[in-house]
Amino acid sequence: MNKLQNRLILLSTSLVAGAAIMLSWFALGHFERELPPAMAKTVAVVGQSTAKVIESAYAAGVPPESLVGANDYLDTVRKDNPGLDYLAIASPQGTTLHRSDNQNANRPPLPINWAAPDQSLVSTQRLGTYFDTTTPLRAEGQVVATLHLGQRASIVESKVKELSYDVLTVLIVATLIAMELLRFVLAVSVQGPSSLLHDFLHRARQGDFRHYLPLGNAVGVGRLNAPLNHWQNLINERAHQIWQRLRARGEAGADDKIPAIAGFQFHAPQASVILRDSAIDYVRWPFFLLIFSESLSLSFFPLYVEQFFSPEWGVPRELVIGLPISIFMFVWALSMPWAGLWGDRVGHRRAFMVGAIITCAGLLLTAATQTIFDLVLWRCMTAFGYGLVFVTAQSYIANNTPPSQRTKGMAIFLASFFAGSLSGAAIGGILSDRIGYPLTFVTSALLSAGTALFAARFLHSAPPSAQNAKRKLGSADFKALLRNPKFVVITFLAAIPAKIALTGFLYYSAPLYLKFLGNNQSATGRAMMAYGLVIVGMSPSIARLADRFGHQRWFVAVGGYVAAASMFLIHFRDDAVGVALAITFLGIAHSIGVSPQLALVSEFCQDVVKEVGLGTATGIFRLIERLGNVLGPMIAGILIAKFGFKGAFYGIGILCLVCATLFSAYFQMSAYKERHRTAGP
Repeated sequence: MNKLQNRLILLSTSLVAGAAIMLSWFALGHFERELPPAMAKTVAVVGQSTAKVIESAYAAGVPPESLVGANDYLDTVRKDNPGLDYLAIASPQGTTLHRSDNQNANRPPLPINWAAPDQSLVSTQRLGTYFDTTTPLRAEGQVVATLHLGQRASIVESKVKELSYDVLTVLIVATLIAMELLRFVLAVSVQGPSSLLHDFLHRARQGDFRHYLPLGNAVGVGRLNAPLNHWQNLINERAHQIWQRLRARGEAGADDKIPAIAGFQFHAPQASVILRDSAIDYVRWPFFLLIFSESLSLSFFPLYVEQFFSPEWGVPRELVIGLPISIFMFVWALSMPWAGLWGDRVGHRRAFMVGAIITCAGLLLTAATQTIFDLVLWRCMTAFGYGLVFVTAQSYIANNTPPSQRTKGMAIFLASFFAGSLSGAAIGGILSDRIGYPLTFVTSALLSAGTALFAARFLHSAPPSAQNAKRKLGSADFKALLRNPKFVVITFLAAIPAKIALTGFLYYSAPLYLKFLGNNQSATGRAMMAYGLVIVGMSPSIARLADRFGHQRWFVAVGGYVAAASMFLIHFRDDAVGVALAITFLGIAHSIGVSPQLALVSEFCQDVVKEVGLGTATGIFRLIERLGNVLGPMIAGILIAKFGFKGAFYGIGILCLVCATLFSAYFQMSAYKERHRTAGP
């Protein structure tokens, strides 16, 4: 079934992507054809007003070739309209009479004799590296001269290139969304109902007729549920009739329960059991959608915060901009232990819905923010709901996958998280350029509300049981783990530096620096998308290699060194491409070094993990790891205020380099001592 499902997803996604590519191709061609005439319209008013001045001079008896100060006048018009690169007045035969052009422009010289176009109408044609718009100058019903206004053709090329990048971004994101949505649709219509049908028929084959199929999701294979339930109900009714006859003859017991008859099992009246399927794909789509919605602001959030800054506070601007991000990460980290306990008590469905609604409210209020203090408060609310959904989805996957497939389940969880994150960052950059920051936050809130509806419709929570109860974290657990040197080294020299680089560089510094370089939000979103694409593409393969070869500490160390190297790439290329390369290499670093960290804790800290329990050790490790999320923007903000953007990048790189070196040295020394101890005297 999984193989068939994957093939259907691949086929459907390929068809969607192919159709989108064809549509985009035609749209780009249409855009390229229609943009020059649209550009001509933007200078038509300038041309008409300039033409009226020259025509008025001719009416006063001054022909165009005799105009005094015409070049100065054309210079003034050109400077008032930066989109124009030149203006020229030519005779009807095409000889240049007067001209004004940008002498600093890197371009070939303008022609002395202009090609004579159709002089009856305003027209636009390609002239070398320009689009030349010609306006006829008339007097007494005759064309006495022509006015030429030039715009660089590179403007069109840059617009087409920018639009092409946006279209490519949308295609990638649309493909990811289509894959996630198709998984969900197939789970609801095929995989889930088929799994339930298999369970139902297996029970019936064993003689157990007490269970029924659900009728709520009667789509696809689920359409068989109603007739099968009807026959199941008839079988139980006949069993009840037989039981009543047996009781009337005195051959049955005195109780009212339906016992096994001839080895078959039946339910008592009004005591049937509905089978429920808890496929992990049911939570994958709403989780992806919520991560997508919250990530729409990643590419512009520091810029959104910047508009609330006031120099009167006496605090560095960079530190204030990073504060809401740090507080968001802090509240997110603190909410997760409580959210996990509460979610296990009330059930995944209710916990997911509450988290999505809180996130929706936080995003709506963020859109209406008036001061920095409001913004911090609403981001705390958003972080609380976000953390609740994050932990609930993780718990749902863990509780609905067998132990042998739990690693695969967590890989699915991370894939959905990073796919939603990269998709949201890319689309959010495009949206903010076109509809502004507040409306982008409103869009995020509406999508978050949609995830609550999906959870209400498709998630089903098993009743809480003693097996799902979690022991509360205690100070003794923290003390036991923090007394273990290897746990401290892994956490503080590997996990925390990785998170500092993630939030300090990717979420905070990179958007600000790209804006500083003159890039719009669409370009910022595309650059940030590279991190998620690398994580989604490389992380599962590298995780399998780490499990196959062992020596996870090597992978963690290499990841730290690659992260450090990524911060220094800006030294060799100080532009948007350099930032995109740094983001890409950071994604490679985290693909290599982040996944094996938890396995390293289990391998090298076995004694203390056994003492506090694997779940508790994992929770504490993840909680302390979030300290890096909190510190990242603050460290980056301080470094930017003191040393500028490059200094901040170098500072984060040096931090990663030092931590990776100390990490490697510690485990190398530990391995040496272990070999020496094993070898004996």
